Amino acid sequence: MKQKLIYGFAENKGHLTMDGIDVIPLAEQYGTPLIVISENRIRNNIRMLVNAVSSNFENYEIKYAVKANPNPSILSIVKEEGLGIDASSMNEATLAIKLGFKPENILFTPNFAARDELLWASNTGLSINFDSVGQLTQVSGNVPESVSFRIKIDYGKGEFKGTTTSGHNAKFGILEKEAVDAYKMAKKFGARKFGIHVMAGSNVMDPDHFRKVTESVLTVMNNISEHAGIEFDFVDLGGGLGVPYEPDEQPLDLKKVFEIIHTSFKKILGDRPFPRLCIEPGRYVVADSSILIGKVTDVKIQEKKFLGSDISMNTLIRPALYGARHHIVLANKLDNQIKGKYEVVGQICENTDRIGKAVPLPNPEVGDIIAVFDAGAYVASMASNYNGRPIPAEVLISDSGEEIIRSPSTFSDYVRNYIFIGSEKTGLNAGKSS
Repeated sequence: MKQKLIYGFAENKGHLTMDGIDVIPLAEQYGTPLIVISENRIRNNIRMLVNAVSSNFENYEIKYAVKANPNPSILSIVKEEGLGIDASSMNEATLAIKLGFKPENILFTPNFAARDELLWASNTGLSINFDSVGQLTQVSGNVPESVSFRIKIDYGKGEFKGTTTSGHNAKFGILEKEAVDAYKMAKKFGARKFGIHVMAGSNVMDPDHFRKVTESVLTVMNNISEHAGIEFDFVDLGGGLGVPYEPDEQPLDLKKVFEIIHTSFKKILGDRPFPRLCIEPGRYVVADSSILIGKVTDVKIQEKKFLGSDISMNTLIRPALYGARHHIVLANKLDNQIKGKYEVVGQICENTDRIGKAVPLPNPEVGDIIAVFDAGAYVASMASNYNGRPIPAEVLISDSGEEIIRSPSTFSDYVRNYIFIGSEKTGLNAGKSS
């Protein structure tokens, strides 16, 4: 049996190709670890999403969740495709503004933010999606015109326990029983436009999940409207649209998802005009656009077979953090037969530094190239220099060729913000970058 590929990728003479480009020479040219990103995949994902939403809703807005991948080149593609921005911090929002996104197209959704960050958002003209009543009261004299609250409904669905963002024990949002008073308070403080927000899923592949979420939040919205005397401009269902992480997984049926959401709107709201539907995809836009490639650095045959590589948990922390899985292949041996199962591990001094467990592969050799799929979301954005290991370079491929859109981190980057006492004697001040 040969190695399987994620949908949309191909083999040419035993090598993995992406948009027709052999990735093995990219590893040789730019070094490893390396993230390779397809511009076409990002644009196609956005266009499929826009088509599915617009087929069911006339009044809608799609905001890209910057936390999934904040690379400025990717945000520029997102902007060209007409999406807005979901920002979870001042830095994310500032980046979007510097790239030309208008404040009115940015929703600021932090949690447990400091007062100065909330005041900055209000003064900048962003809509704030408050995570608590306490956060609203901190800026009572400077509340933005448009306010929403993140509602903590009873239902939540995450791919893993650590990625479940609603329901019992989630740290996000206000309780339903707080909602009426929260909106009354926002109105008293001067808000004039209102939305309601929920984020109840992460990488969900079941279309019916979105029925439960939609009906729950619309029911809460109706109760608020009746008892707080306000009308809602928008309903924000957050993200959660799933992508396949294994070759045999079927893609999420987007058409069915938004048909279900429309049916739920009709069921709860009847013939009343629909408020604007907002969604905040991050993973769906970028996850399958990228692969992470690295080199085999060692092979150890012990109680298990260990394949050591230069891809470590500092670059891809999701498996160690909450048990995420990513499909892995030997990208230069796709025409070889699978010979065994390997623990694919990295170079970090932690036993949790395992990128893949029991991965079926051909016999690996030092210097072989491994490829990790679905590396576009929550990979580069969560990377670090732990153990002094570098954050990888990123290369964007498009119809016009390839270009590097992030350089690999260097020793100067690693020590950039340290202040060296006695550096005149050690020479370490030479590592500081201006």
